Amino acid sequence: MKCMKQTLLASAVVFAAAGVQAQELNIWGLQAFNQQADKLIGQMAEEFGEEKGIDVNYVIVPANVLTQRLASAFEGQSSPDAFMQLGQNTQYYAAAGMTQPIDDVLETMRAHEGGIYESMVPQAVYEGEAHSVPIEIDLVPMFARKDLIEEAGMEMPTTWQELREVSQAIVEQNPQYTGLGLPLSNANDAESDLRILIWSFGGAMFADDNTTVTWNSPETIAAYQYIKDMFDEGTIPRSVLTWDDGGNNTAYQTGRAAFIMNPPSVYSWMVENDPELLDNTALIGIPAGVEGEDAGSTMLGSFSWMVSSQTEQADIAKEWIEFFFQPEHYQELIEVTGGRWFPIFPGMATSMPLFTENPAFADFDNLARNGLTIGYKGAPTPLASEVYTSKIISNSVQRMLVDGLSPEEAVQWASDEIEALAEN
Repeated sequence: MKCMKQTLLASAVVFAAAGVQAQELNIWGLQAFNQQADKLIGQMAEEFGEEKGIDVNYVIVPANVLTQRLASAFEGQSSPDAFMQLGQNTQYYAAAGMTQPIDDVLETMRAHEGGIYESMVPQAVYEGEAHSVPIEIDLVPMFARKDLIEEAGMEMPTTWQELREVSQAIVEQNPQYTGLGLPLSNANDAESDLRILIWSFGGAMFADDNTTVTWNSPETIAAYQYIKDMFDEGTIPRSVLTWDDGGNNTAYQTGRAAFIMNPPSVYSWMVENDPELLDNTALIGIPAGVEGEDAGSTMLGSFSWMVSSQTEQADIAKEWIEFFFQPEHYQELIEVTGGRWFPIFPGMATSMPLFTENPAFADFDNLARNGLTIGYKGAPTPLASEVYTSKIISNSVQRMLVDGLSPEEAVQWASDEIEALAEN
């Protein structure tokens, strides 16, 4: 533990008010995949420290190691006072006793003009109390290469079967390309993207009673079979088994993928770095997997603030979060992310030119109000959160693709694992 503390202290950006050592606030931030955003939050932390006359240690932690670092920190009684995590993990941390209620912060946010997107609140509430507040909304459209589709003589797909056919045509002409850049590793993106695809086929993890496990269904098996077929034929490449959370971003940004599902970080990257690729890109809805359906379903996620149950600085930690959401700070942050972070405040989303004047973001308000959460068809629960953090779905797909399980066996394995967690 001593070594970890030394490492974290060495990587921390320390902002101290001159000559003042009255208090210290330790904040861990989740890496935003946007250097400007990370820098701006650090500057906000510095400004907050100066305003309050305290030392603020702001540490940026990559997503792929944050969970492990938090576990070690809590075990060693050295957790940060406030920390970011994925909002879909709130139930897990709250049920484990690692967070404390912050209803007062949530009410402060609701008092902003126009309130907040209430669709994001259920994932934050544990046993009737808010244990996190969403920083933003992760909306996941599909990115599609218009030029590759046209070169293959195909139309923009509206169903998953059409997407497979288009991918086959593109890869046949360009064998070095990826048809569907679907992460199938243990990255968080894999857990999210797999749910989106499987939901579109009609699969669901739980019934609407929040407890009955419904994963083992013909619809879920059909989605697993679809993934296996594309993987076996090479339109989903083997490299996806080792991708981290930036793998699909990199594949698309380097021009090697025809389709990916991702929040708009890729869009903002293209605006800054590759206008030609941007011109050849369409942001489209998630394809339908069920005949007769107009579209598939996206998943609502978020980065969220939480306050540690171990902190002796709870009040100042909550003041930091309220400072973070002040419009003069928050709107600048949303603008810097270029659409990657959709604002938690509807009033801001419907007034900022970034969203109102960009046709690519035209449907984002609707997605924010009507997307699905990790417990679908149930509500977000500690069990749904534990299934997500345990990476059961991505592990089951790997067992199918690497270990040779059939789609039926892989779905059954996942269902059994979910049932086992439900019984504990």
